[in-house]
Amino acid sequence: MEQSTIILYAMIVLVLIGIPVILAKKSGKSPMEMLFGKRGSKGLFGTRNKETGDGASQAGKPQAGKQANSNRNDFMDLISRLATYARRNHFRLIIPGTLSRGGSIAVLTALVITKSRVVGINCFGFGGRVIAAEGDRDWEQIMNGEESSFPSPVKKNRDQEKIVRQVLEEVGFPGTEVEIIGVFTSPSVWLSGTAGTNCYKKDDAMKYLKTDRFMTEGGLDPRQLDEALQPRIVRAKDKKEENREEGET
Repeated sequence: MEQSTIILYAMIVLVLIGIPVILAKKSGKSPMEMLFGKRGSKGLFGTRNKETGDGASQAGKPQAGKQANSNRNDFMDLISRLATYARRNHFRLIIPGTLSRGGSIAVLTALVITKSRVVGINCFGFGGRVIAAEGDRDWEQIMNGEESSFPSPVKKNRDQEKIVRQVLEEVGFPGTEVEIIGVFTSPSVWLSGTAGTNCYKKDDAMKYLKTDRFMTEGGLDPRQLDEALQPRIVRAKDKKEENREEGET
């Protein structure tokens, strides 16, 4: 097995363990709910027996049959694609992309350092029909005839972008271009009204990352910036470390 393959598997395991732990500590919610989405239930909007479009769909119609939120395989598929993308273009991929700045933490699935900018990847696991809302209002999910809502990905991306910019300035890279992309990983998701929100289905996100915006030279050294960010990356402690600290207290 090649060393690059071993490293990729290790990164995937780290993300699957680390991201949920960090999310639980920051949000107080179930890690699986934050990472893979919440099962549809009756929400503030009641229920609908029929899912209808609004003319603003970005990704076609919902798949036939029972819909579901994303699972670990969907998530790992995205990580694998990002790793291949970074390797082929001589970019750097940081997993998890969770950066700390004082008491603030930008919880991101990954950071991709291209030769022109830093790209944060923010994963959302909601399936079914996802309807965007204006401003900072909650978005709506309609899945299998039931409705629920969740916090605006746009607001989350904006808040995390601010932290990433501040960290970059503190580690000696002020003015670096930063972009946070929301990626919905469920194969069943149908995005409605999301144009201009920088939120995409998985396939569309990968297509976007291959546009000139990310592929052109911009004078940024991915390796150098990767090394500068390493001390700011938040990683989950393993069980041995946690038990050792508990024994010392």
